[in-house]
Amino acid sequence: MIKSALCSVSFRNKTPDEIISLSAKAGLSAIEWASDAHVQQGDIALAKEVAAKTRDAGLEVSSYGSYYRLASNMDIVPFLESAKALGTDQIRIWGGFNPSTYHNFEQRCALVREAKEISRKAADYGITIATECHAHTITDNPQSLLYFMFEVNEPNFRTYWQALLQVPENEQLNSLSTIYNSGKLTNLHVYYFKQFENAREQVLLEEAYDIWLERFNLFKNDDTVRYAMLEFVRNGSDESLLADAKTLNALVNEVNK
Repeated sequence: MIKSALCSVSFRNKTPDEIISLSAKAGLSAIEWASDAHVQQGDIALAKEVAAKTRDAGLEVSSYGSYYRLASNMDIVPFLESAKALGTDQIRIWGGFNPSTYHNFEQRCALVREAKEISRKAADYGITIATECHAHTITDNPQSLLYFMFEVNEPNFRTYWQALLQVPENEQLNSLSTIYNSGKLTNLHVYYFKQFENAREQVLLEEAYDIWLERFNLFKNDDTVRYAMLEFVRNGSDESLLADAKTLNALVNEVNK
């Protein structure tokens, strides 16, 4: 089962109240709150306040979009405490600072040890840690990502999926399918860019309806709840968000029926 959501980081300059209002107007189901823009890690009072306002608007907190990075010497506990206060059991993190090909054996082992450590701490809170499938991190391609998942080998260490812009369009579905079939997939970041020779341009999601429907069809008849999160929209405008939310909800309704 897929639910529609918004990453609050899509609108860094809006207040939580404005994001909640816009998400409700758009008919979305949930919000992922960003730690660097809206709910700073360790600010428990703010997390509780934002959580209450989100629920009061009929929305869920899908996850905590943290800016915890492996290999940064950060403390995971404030993030865990904030996620708990938000009422979510998922925290998104970043897989370090460097591309997967950059790491030698020792560096990779250090990331694995850290991921194990934070996952075990998160388990005490009933929280899942999920990496972001992102360029310039150890999870920048499906092969490295899945290898890393199984190296860490903690039941609550999982991953998001997103369309990596350096990956050709004809390989995106296989990337998603491979990660989904591994059993390690939690949520998805949703957007679409048209690629040109030396540039790219984000377009409205409706231009990629069939592409995303093919991706979502992987989850047909799957009862596991996953959030499909709009991450940034064309020109960062409210109008684009409303248009993309309409398309996303249509996709979700088609797959879930």
